[in-house]
This record gives sequence, C-alpha cells and structure tokens, in this order.
Amino acid sequence: MVATVVAGVAPVVTYMAVRPRVGSTADALAIAFAVPVAWAALSGLWHRRLDLDGMLTIGAYGLALVLTVVSGGSALPLKLRAAAETGSVGVACLVSVVLRYPLLLLGLRIMARLNGKRRGPLRKAFADPAVRHTFSVITALIGAGMLVEAASQVALALVLPTIVFVAVSLPARYAIYSGGAGLFLASRTRGAQSVLARRPKKRARKFPPEPSSR
Repeated sequence: MVATVVAGVAPVVTYMAVRPRVGSTADALAIAFAVPVAWAALSGLWHRRLDLDGMLTIGAYGLALVLTVVSGGSALPLKLRAAAETGSVGVACLVSVVLRYPLLLLGLRIMARLNGKRRGPLRKAFADPAVRHTFSVITALIGAGMLVEAASQVALALVLPTIVFVAVSLPARYAIYSGGAGLFLASRTRGAQSVLARRPKKRARKFPPEPSSR
C-alpha cells in the first residue's frame, strides 16, 4: 500500500508542487520521479538487499537522466523510463523462451538456491518437459504483456499532456496487468473445464440380482 502511494500519488503531487518553481518540464519530472527511486533505494538499504524491481527502477531513472542531459533537456526520456524498464524485461522473457531457458524458471531456481532448499527434487521437477513447457508458456505471456504495457506507456507519453501522463501512467499499468492476469486465469479455467468435459464418464457398476429366498 505504501509503495503504491509512493509510486503513484507522490510523483503527481510533487510535480504539481515543483513545476511552477523550476525552469522546465524535464526538471520537474526529474524531481517528481526521484521520489519512488529514493523509496526503492531506502527500502533496499533497510532490508539490506536490493531486489530486481528496485535495481531496474534505479537503473532506468539514471539512464533517463543521462539521456535528458544529452538531448538538451528533453522530458521524453524521463516519461519513457518505465516503458524502457518493462520493455527490456519483456524482451528478455521472450528471448529466454526462444533460447529454451525460460526466465521464470531460472528465477525460481535462483530463489530456491537462495532459500537453501534441496536441489535434488527441484532439479528433477525442472527437468520434466511438461514443467518446462508450462514455464515457457507463462514466461512468453508475461513477456508479451510487458511489451504491450511498454507500448501503451509510449503512446500515453506522446499523446497526453505531462501532468495527465504522470497521473494516469501507473493506473494504466495496473489496468493492463490486471486484464492480462484475468485473461490468463480465464483461459486456464476454460481449459480445465474442457479437459474435464472430455473425460469419459464412469459407468455405474451393475450388481447381479440377489437370489430369491423362496
């Protein structure tokens, strides 16, 4: 809840507060987007470990600042920093599926290793072709969803005014993620129902008639 407020509400409030006091839109965006970046950094220091999302957030923000300076103060790199973050992850997911090493499966292996779980049973499960196929499909869906989200962020950044973009960018991301998750769950449920419908029904066992007592 706190992270959502920091990522979604704080940049809007900060941008509205600082925009009249700075010389350009890029300066205001740099200050506004520094709030969630600072939160990610402080959260990593508090937990003594920076997760992947925090590293991507900080890295994308730093790259956007460099591109803004190089481009002469354009605000577009700062607007597209989230699109670059999710787009790169989406491309990595799809490339990993093509290479037959799904990124989701590799992530679960790393998490299991960090948590100290036994490798034997997990290695056998991950070596199962059916398990690898399932993780490949899920990784491909995640990658495609992230690319769709990145494309939507680019479209919003190019069409909407800056203040409107800052306000709707995060809700738009959540809407796409929720819609993708809903479609995935609906497809899985429909597939399970079709499998159950194709199963042959068990016939009732017929018992021989009891002998007459007469």
